[in-house]
Amino acid sequence: MTRDIRTLSILCVVWTLLALGCTSTRTTPLCDGFKSSETVKEVRNRLNQDGTNGPWRQESKSLGPPDRRPPYQFIVLSGPFRLSNISGSLKLTFYNDRLMSTEFSTVKGGEYLAALRQHGKVPSAVGVVIVPSGRTRLRYYVDPGGSFRFLWSDWKLEDEWSQWISDHA
Repeated sequence: MTRDIRTLSILCVVWTLLALGCTSTRTTPLCDGFKSSETVKEVRNRLNQDGTNGPWRQESKSLGPPDRRPPYQFIVLSGPFRLSNISGSLKLTFYNDRLMSTEFSTVKGGEYLAALRQHGKVPSAVGVVIVPSGRTRLRYYVDPGGSFRFLWSDWKLEDEWSQWISDHA
């Protein structure tokens, strides 16, 4: 009996270590050198160092007391940005102070697609999702007015948010 308890204890420890070891805290590349899991402060510092000018907006949405569900916070930074020398706007979405996605919008979407093709993988069509590296998902959409939206996201952080919704919504 004590041998069974000892074996069970060892298996529990091994399982716990494996579970913790499989939980990745690594980052994955998003657009223009941004990495998932960067904090709002880190991203703001980078934007300031890069000399990114223009009016940047910050919007917040959070859940906390008195709601009894686990808290969360979304912060969205958005402003004018140049990507591959193409003007547009950038939207950075943070989930619990970790950069989860970047979205670049431009009316020069065809030019930006051509620039992307020179640097690597590109979705074959509107709405098609590809995984160019690590946990990065990349897809693009064309809005009715002709503006293109390119979205890079960390699927692990997106799945974490989706799980929160499944568990608590």
